Amino acid sequence: MLAQNPNSPAPQDVLDSLDILEVSYYGFDSVLHSGQIVMNRNVIPDVRKFFDMALQMKFPIGKVIPISNEKYKWDDEISCADNNSSGYNYRLIMGTNRLSNHARGLAFDINPVQNPYIKYDENLKEVFRFPEGAMYDKNAKGTLTNDHPLVTMMKGRGWTWGGDWKPEGGRIDYQHFEKILKM
Repeated sequence: MLAQNPNSPAPQDVLDSLDILEVSYYGFDSVLHSGQIVMNRNVIPDVRKFFDMALQMKFPIGKVIPISNEKYKWDDEISCADNNSSGYNYRLIMGTNRLSNHARGLAFDINPVQNPYIKYDENLKEVFRFPEGAMYDKNAKGTLTNDHPLVTMMKGRGWTWGGDWKPEGGRIDYQHFEKILKM
């Protein structure tokens, strides 16, 4: 049974749409690791393809642990600061009152420390970086770029990559993939 966020309980239909995907990946230590990511079952084939391709490429991933784990307690800030890649989290979009696509298991984040979320003001000045101190270096291991094979493969499967967002829109989210399903 999937865990329920006690601070932001999800409706039963959301919980019923989720499944746990077991994944294997190479860490930054070049060692093979196992993890779990919780996603909407309708997008699991795409997410499995992402992790299979990352494994084949030996693309390093920090951690893949559900945010419900005792280590994170549903806290996106703690998870991201720990460079954890995760999917489902019944929560709002940061700084808004709108549900995130993570809240339906239709979004996942990869290597937040290498692929930060950056918020801009109306003058296109950076006003916030998450996780704190994260640097986006296109040449660093574990970093996603617009021409990276993992990004192009996911976009080819109908996913949006937050690294394509522009400062004019108020944010860039290099760690973020999302897919809108027609329900």
